[in-house]
Amino acid sequence: MSLDVTDPNNLSIETVFTNPSNAEAALVGSFKAYTELARGSCPTIPLEIYGNIQSSTSTTYLEYSIEPRQPINNRDNLNCLSRYIFNTSYEAAAGAREAFIGIKQNNLKYGTISTQFPDGRDTPSRKIFARFVIGISQLKLALLMDQAYLTDTITPGYNQIVQELTPWPAVLDNARQQLRAAITEARNTPDFTLPLLFVNNVANRAINRDELVRVMQSFLVRADVYSARTPQQRAAVNWAAVLARLDSTITRDFGYVADPAVAGTGSTYITNSFAQNTLRLSNRFIGPADTSGQYQAWLARPVAQRNAFVMATPDLRIRNATTPAPTVPTPAPIRIQRVTTTMGSAANAPYITSFYRHVRFLNVAADSGSRTFVPVITVQEMQFIRAEALFRLGRFADAAAIINPSRVAAGLRPVGPTGPPAGRDCVPRKDDGSCGDLFDAIMYEKRMELFPLEGDINYLDQRGWGRLLPGTPLHIPVNGRELITRGFPFYTFGGTDDRQNSAQLPNAQQP
Repeated sequence: MSLDVTDPNNLSIETVFTNPSNAEAALVGSFKAYTELARGSCPTIPLEIYGNIQSSTSTTYLEYSIEPRQPINNRDNLNCLSRYIFNTSYEAAAGAREAFIGIKQNNLKYGTISTQFPDGRDTPSRKIFARFVIGISQLKLALLMDQAYLTDTITPGYNQIVQELTPWPAVLDNARQQLRAAITEARNTPDFTLPLLFVNNVANRAINRDELVRVMQSFLVRADVYSARTPQQRAAVNWAAVLARLDSTITRDFGYVADPAVAGTGSTYITNSFAQNTLRLSNRFIGPADTSGQYQAWLARPVAQRNAFVMATPDLRIRNATTPAPTVPTPAPIRIQRVTTTMGSAANAPYITSFYRHVRFLNVAADSGSRTFVPVITVQEMQFIRAEALFRLGRFADAAAIINPSRVAAGLRPVGPTGPPAGRDCVPRKDDGSCGDLFDAIMYEKRMELFPLEGDINYLDQRGWGRLLPGTPLHIPVNGRELITRGFPFYTFGGTDDRQNSAQLPNAQQP
């Protein structure tokens, strides 16, 4: 008796991608899948907790907030951190790869067909976009995971050929190769404009060839800067090369427009940024702005004796009044506001409770996460990386000049080559209460100005700056279900006993 099973649907790349619209739909879905990692509550909440930006008393995310940091429960299928990063990155790459192969194998053509463009004038742009999505999906894995499968426009992640996980440096190299190849192809292609739905933009934000190249250059900057696992690796970055590449990065913010009528565009991450029940801002985020000594007193207490505290600061982005933010123009945009209510479920961990919430995206209907422009990479992010590069290269005055506009707008005194002016109004302060230096100011200003952006930037920065709390994993393990299903040895990261793949030293004060 034969046990062969015939698939009556005969689904394959050859049969599914028989027309151009199907392949384009896959490309649209692939980019949405990539953005899902920065749109959902997970992995963004755990990563912002690890990055000392947010804290949560919710039982769903409490295991990430506990101090000292605990090992990731990689056997728990409900553990979303490793599962979402790993699976969703391959979902994005798979859609892009299959669309690329479908276009090539089925000879799909887009745009005007002529003697000059026998394959269709716009066909190259679809393949370039596919390679772009594959590249940034591999980059996400390289920045966050310790290992992953290599994939490209031809090879899927796990298959008969690729059956081994590859350490993150090789995944990083592959991501760079995909992005560089896409840049080269784009430069050798006549100008094009991507369909608006590829990134769900509006007409005045249509992305042409040159802008897409700048976007990919910006991701390459992220690859260079954020891949460092330790302060030593961050310091060893080729900062001169980073500085040179920054001249080729974006000139306007890259992102997409959240639209309640378009599935897969709403950002729960942005909505969570102004949450105030069981999710608020970490005291370690706002603490460096405090000039009253309350933050230092909080740090000095045993963990079990810590509670939410009220700070004082000259930084006008932080509003201590508990009334609603004023609607009239103020000297600086209010980013952070104090609330009087105690965090929900505060009894779960009083030491991580906070009186402060973020209000940058808060509107009257509290629905900005489904209607705003959602940034993926911003010009300001690239500028703060430039400031760090200049600092690392010894160009302190130039670095100070980059961060001073936002400081001055926030009512803070400008920094000089050595840092903020000393005095009672010095912001930021070190953990011991002394006045911070120039690099402290760069770190503080970047965190204050960029949040919320992508969900993982603060974690990656804190990791490279040596600011992670002891026990915080330096990268995320491959999802436990994947390990067990594929027959790989099971492992996890995190906790103070993990001395190889978790932060161990107290917060560093210097880069």
